[in-house]
Amino acid sequence: MQGLESIRKSFKTRQVKYGGYAALMTLAVITGLLLVNLIIGQFPLQVDMTENRIFSLSPQSLQVLDGINTPVRIFGLWRPGERMPLPNNRDYIEDVMAVVNLYTSRNSNITMEVIDPDRNPAFVMRYDRDRGGIARGSVIVEGANGFRVISPEEMYEFSPTHAGLTLTGVSIERRITSALLFAGTGVTPVVYEITGHDSLSLAALGMAEELELDNIALESINLLVSPIPASASVLILNHPQRDLAPAEAERLLEFLEGGGRLLVMADYNIRELYNLNTVFASYGFRLDYGILNEADPSFAVFDERSTWTDVLLHDITRPLMNKNETPIILFEALSISTVEPRRQTIVFEPLLRSSSAAFLRTDMDAASSARLPSDIAGPLTLAAAVKDPSWVQDDDPQARIVVIGSGTLLSLAVGGFHGNRDLFLNSLAWLQDRPEAITIRSKSLFRLPLRLNTAQIAVFGGLFIFVIPFAFFTAGFVTWLKRRHL
Repeated sequence: MQGLESIRKSFKTRQVKYGGYAALMTLAVITGLLLVNLIIGQFPLQVDMTENRIFSLSPQSLQVLDGINTPVRIFGLWRPGERMPLPNNRDYIEDVMAVVNLYTSRNSNITMEVIDPDRNPAFVMRYDRDRGGIARGSVIVEGANGFRVISPEEMYEFSPTHAGLTLTGVSIERRITSALLFAGTGVTPVVYEITGHDSLSLAALGMAEELELDNIALESINLLVSPIPASASVLILNHPQRDLAPAEAERLLEFLEGGGRLLVMADYNIRELYNLNTVFASYGFRLDYGILNEADPSFAVFDERSTWTDVLLHDITRPLMNKNETPIILFEALSISTVEPRRQTIVFEPLLRSSSAAFLRTDMDAASSARLPSDIAGPLTLAAAVKDPSWVQDDDPQARIVVIGSGTLLSLAVGGFHGNRDLFLNSLAWLQDRPEAITIRSKSLFRLPLRLNTAQIAVFGGLFIFVIPFAFFTAGFVTWLKRRHL
């Protein structure tokens, strides 16, 4: 009896009471979590926690989806239940299905079906127009106006390393939305590259494939021998080594006056772009001869002739505002300035800008690295978008120009600076009035190192070295004092 009495008294001690309360609280929390988990499991809720929203559709894709009112069928060429492993612990089929399900759940006109190519060779041959074969894992998007075949290699981006190819980006949304645009309209816009100026062709820079993936066809034209076709949605002049001829300038002016669209990427390698600047002067701006020298070390990349630009808000640059995710790097850039007088109907909107410490070196024979009286002081406009007239009604023509003061913009894009490529593609989308094509870009799996200035280093250093450790120490010390008197 005494043993039972002592056991009964032990349950009345302070230690047992507090321990019992703690056990009951733990049991209550665990039970609550289980109930919440069971309730949430009854709803088809999914949250995209990936840093670049890989499994979420952009507003532009949603805009395209809302406009589809005819049946579109998507076919996946793989065996049901099949897996196709990728680097970075990814599975190709899981990635594709996760994104395609976003399309089918948004619009009931879009359906998805998995077809085993081994058991249905006749089905595959219907879509193999050139009889070159369709790779296993391909996706076919078919609508009322045609179809597109997307190979597995087009769904991702890879970069070469010493160990082979490394997976750096996911392009599933970009490819499927582009295919939906084609399948829904059957129309492929045509852009023309102006030739005859010893420039490096866009095809040689790999841009023909990029344009094809955006449902854009690339052709070339020599303005000295050919008139501008009515089918030309945009003219592109990339890194010219020679100025325009007067006859070319006249054709460009006539094209723009009729509401044409022009994209120019040029730098200092030509001392004077007299005829090209004559065209630009009609729209209130000019290219300034010189080389940008970036004196602010937080803007300079490799040296003072390469700059990590400031990105200004515009429809073209809105998805490129995060410099750490999509940096735009310009090398040996020149600046763009406005001229007077100019028509009041013209709108000139800067896209990229240097730091205030930068300057444009206009005397190429000067050896000094310091700023000279002849230099043009920053901040300098390095890219701009121009439209005239600023407002249009009904089918009135509106001329649009995008000028970028760097002829090597796309060469750097080939070197891995995807922000440069996206600036080029977004500029074309804006010039063609295709807002749905802007920002639907490959979603990078690669991250550049975080760049911090001196003040940010001091703030974060103090936070993680002093403030947070001191807060943990104080909380622990207070808890110890309280428990000491239990």
